[in-house]
Amino acid sequence: MTEPDQPTAAKLDLTNPGAALRMIFTDQRFRYVLVGGINTVFSFGLFVGFNAWFGHLVPSAVPLSLAWIISVICVFFAQRALVFKVTGHLVRDLSRFALVNSGALAINLVVLFVLSDLWGAPRVPTQLAITVVTVILSYLGHKYFSFRRSPEVPKAEVADDEQAR
Repeated sequence: MTEPDQPTAAKLDLTNPGAALRMIFTDQRFRYVLVGGINTVFSFGLFVGFNAWFGHLVPSAVPLSLAWIISVICVFFAQRALVFKVTGHLVRDLSRFALVNSGALAINLVVLFVLSDLWGAPRVPTQLAITVVTVILSYLGHKYFSFRRSPEVPKAEVADDEQAR
């Protein structure tokens, strides 16, 4: 089950701060950015920590992959419950979520390798720039694939359809 259409700026009443704040927190995109932002800070902190721990003794893929594995497991449940507000299909959702995030990771690994390891760009600022792009791509993947639900058919329509058979 997914939530109804997103509120738009046209519906946002700025004269009532409480209503405006409620409207913002009911917006799926805002919740995605909030939860994703917290996860990104967490994941980025893991990346920086692992990078400092390993130094340049390992390729950039090692600290990135370790940070990714830990953060994906943590954020799946937060995105599912707080952002997309879906129930059921846990294994399917997790599989799709991992697939979307694997695609983002693959893009991240290639671009980070090229820019940092081959061209010598500093790892941390490069990773920060890549993160901005992958956040947008991931939102679209999760919204339209990971947590997508079929539109619900009203029970009256189902009953009418069954009687027609």
